[in-house]
Amino acid sequence: MNVIGNPGVEKVDFELWSLAVSAINGCGQCLDSHEQVLRKAGVDRETVQEAFKIASVIQAVAVTLDAEAALAAE
Repeated sequence: MNVIGNPGVEKVDFELWSLAVSAINGCGQCLDSHEQVLRKAGVDRETVQEAFKIASVIQAVAVTLDAEAALAAE
């Protein structure tokens, strides 16, 4: 938990990354918490939504690549 208090990068960047991970993991409580921190830091709603969208696309690509690899191994 020490990393959360002092992540070694800009706090907003860390929160955006954490939001993306929470989106991939499907944790609603974490999403709400990270969004709240970001909004308090002055990040607009559109930026939060874009981070969520980017995480979704990256996850979709990863799942697709995994499925392609599994099919190729058959």
